Amino acid sequence: MQKSATSILLFSLLFIFSCNKTNNPNSNNLNKVKLYIEDATQTAYNEIDTFTLSYDNQDRIISLESPIIKQTYTYGSGNSFSMDLYTYGAWSIHEIFYLNGSAIVDSTLQYNNTSDTSSEGYLFSGTTLLQKKEYIYSSSAVQIDTQDDYTYDNNGNMTKDVQSDGNGNVGTVITYTYTDKPLNPLVTPKYFTLQSKNLPATQTQVDGYGNPLLTITYSYNFDNQGRLIKDTETYDNGDVVVKSYVYY
Repeated sequence: MQKSATSILLFSLLFIFSCNKTNNPNSNNLNKVKLYIEDATQTAYNEIDTFTLSYDNQDRIISLESPIIKQTYTYGSGNSFSMDLYTYGAWSIHEIFYLNGSAIVDSTLQYNNTSDTSSEGYLFSGTTLLQKKEYIYSSSAVQIDTQDDYTYDNNGNMTKDVQSDGNGNVGTVITYTYTDKPLNPLVTPKYFTLQSKNLPATQTQVDGYGNPLLTITYSYNFDNQGRLIKDTETYDNGDVVVKSYVYY
């Protein structure tokens, strides 16, 4: 079963952030990301991917494209929008995002080129995302494949993500700490609720028994306008992933 295309790239780009907002009335254009570069050459993947971003006249993403992967987004006038994922030019995934009355995605439906179908449902308290469930479909039943339960601190930062299977067995527990730098989303679609108010400092993962899996430490570089230009993820196994952003 292919995982949701959202997890492949979209969330990496929904939360491109800046340390400071400018009062310039054209700041949305100034802060709009043109290129997203992910450098994983210091990992087993040993590759660099460069994505070009294109937008519609409402500054919503309509495509993310690299030499290998392309995502295209289609927006209608109703309460949904869709995404198609292509790999080396061949279509592989179609995903529909459904909006609730607050214009926030509360469910998805995806199918792919191997005839697999899955969906996600989100549970909110106001605009705070408390739970996400992923369902898989077969000819005989619909069942929960994975479930994420989220905990937040008093500042609105998500501090814990408990990931379990459809039977309630915990597989991974992810905890986060945060910097004092504010997170400001710059890339649309803005149809997803933010799960933090600050830039993360560390991420720690343990299994359901508390055994350590990995730790990631984050560091950031900004330009003279306060815009994020580099996000470095350093793993405790020695891997380093550098994400860079080029603006219009």
